[in-house]
Amino acid sequence: FTGLGFGLEPLALGLRWFALWALALAGGFATWRLFYLREAERDLDDEIVGQLNSTALKRARRVSVVVGALVILSAFGTLSVGYLDYVPAARWLILAGTLALGIVLLAGVQHRGLTTLAFTLTAALILGWALFDAGTGWEGAVRLAHLTGFSLWLGGALWNIAVAMPAGREHPTVTAVLAGARQLDRFRWVVRFSLPTIIITGLIMAGFYTVMPLEWWLSFPGVLLPLKVMAIVVLVVVFITCPLFRQCSPVQGVCNIDDLDSTSRNSAPRT
Repeated sequence: FTGLGFGLEPLALGLRWFALWALALAGGFATWRLFYLREAERDLDDEIVGQLNSTALKRARRVSVVVGALVILSAFGTLSVGYLDYVPAARWLILAGTLALGIVLLAGVQHRGLTTLAFTLTAALILGWALFDAGTGWEGAVRLAHLTGFSLWLGGALWNIAVAMPAGREHPTVTAVLAGARQLDRFRWVVRFSLPTIIITGLIMAGFYTVMPLEWWLSFPGVLLPLKVMAIVVLVVVFITCPLFRQCSPVQGVCNIDDLDSTSRNSAPRT
């Protein structure tokens, strides 16, 4: 809708959408690597945790290459965004920053230094898109919160599905399960804030269209707004209920530690 407001054509809208999604994947992915994955976990054997992390980082390396390639491809979407014609310096900064982010991701996320650089570049690019989309006032702050929440959720979900779950399957030990459960719990704490943020900021941004007649909301493109709100509400319901049905991870014990019997838990190696 921001693109429509600026008069972008369908192709330009698609490229801009692709750029924001690729950026969101990169941001949440780097966040998990930096803040949820820990080299050591309290009361758990460091060697087993290290083995789990080593497997996860090997998988993350392959996923990072794919995300990096997507980011590089999305960089050229900035050339089609017409409203950046008025700020050419910003266009080239966003283009250069996006290409740099893609190159860093191609190098992998095994090293914290590279991941920190990727995280920093992503944060700067999200800030740039938010400000150029909505300005430097409160509207820009709302847009920034919306894009940040989206990135933390989407990229984190990518790591959980493509990295954490397969790595957990390769290490079916109590200690590894506990370490994986703690990583997932850190992500879930973030999502507890990011999903409501997406909904609230989305409703605020959609508030600009309340002047439109009812017919607009029931036809394209207006109908996309209530459909998006309903889709996010469904995500919230899934997020809340998946631990109840043990469906947030195929690795037993990760969704709910209580799935591990007390005898097995007490037998976990401790440092």
